[in-house]
Amino acid sequence: MADAATHPVSAIAKLLMLTERRVQQLTKDGVIPKSERGRYELAPAVQGYIRFLQDRNLKIDGKQVIDFNAERARKVKAEADIAEIDAAKARGEVADLADVQRSVEQCFAEIRANLRNIPSRISAQLIGEQTETQIKKVILSEIDAALMSLSGGFEVIEQDDDQSAEIQ
Repeated sequence: MADAATHPVSAIAKLLMLTERRVQQLTKDGVIPKSERGRYELAPAVQGYIRFLQDRNLKIDGKQVIDFNAERARKVKAEADIAEIDAAKARGEVADLADVQRSVEQCFAEIRANLRNIPSRISAQLIGEQTETQIKKVILSEIDAALMSLSGGFEVIEQDDDQSAEIQ
């Protein structure tokens, strides 16, 4: 089999878009194999450099190297997600978690107050009742009335700037 053609360091440097000095450094580091003094086989030189770039992209000294393209893509995706959330807020499709929590707390406070006021509202009605069925009917009627007053649902109460200044 005939010897593979060899090329001078200048041709390899031009092909790999490196300086001649960098090719020599990579040769010294064992990345690019040298065929004879100042001459290189084309395929092993290119393959060695590609392998070097792949390894460098994966690890340096056993530590994960930041892949800037992947990080840039992650940043762009995060920015797009934020823009999507802002657009959904503008359309009224989402609400701030603190506002929802405040609304739910207010709703439960109303339920609690209504249910705890039932005894005072029905005690006078129960005085004349003789049977358990009649007493249960009065109690259930009052519970149903309390629940009906709350059945309209609840709206998200958005915090005004004045309220947020007071809370903080």
